[in-house]
Amino acid sequence: MLRTLFLIASLTAAPSAAAAKNPASPAPAASPAEAARLGPELAYFVGTWAITAVDPRTGEKEGFSYRVEPALGGSWLSGAGASTTGDFASRDMWGRNPDKGGISRIVFSGGGTYAILRSDGWKADTLVFESESPRLRQTITRVSPNEFRAVWEMFSDGRWTAYSDERVIRSRPAHA
Repeated sequence: MLRTLFLIASLTAAPSAAAAKNPASPAPAASPAEAARLGPELAYFVGTWAITAVDPRTGEKEGFSYRVEPALGGSWLSGAGASTTGDFASRDMWGRNPDKGGISRIVFSGGGTYAILRSDGWKADTLVFESESPRLRQTITRVSPNEFRAVWEMFSDGRWTAYSDERVIRSRPAHA
């Protein structure tokens, strides 16, 4: 169950076949032009991350790798995530929303599901994304330059219920 929900909610989209096969390989650093286009609110995520996800309802734990790099000249971020067992993967794209402001993120799963999440942007060290269908919320809390916590919730029966509490640690810095 945790794996299925990570697919729906994960932070991930690979720009190449090599990245899709090995999302844990070091992500290239943003060029100065790309970093300027991304801005600090998105550039924070560039790199390779190790994720430990816990389902707070069951205590089930699972590990994932997540690689994020600039895409399309730095206007977007592209992410690739996979379970440490290698039997699960997802992709996503992040970018600033030029029409409405804030940040948009589109997440795709290997199972054919997708979600479009939107955020108004960082408020201090917190970034909250929400989607309408399925109705999801992800709250990212920056712990340090190399660690954040991500809590995923689903709205059901009139309330938000957490289904994944993730500790996300930068395993390798971005490379040029």
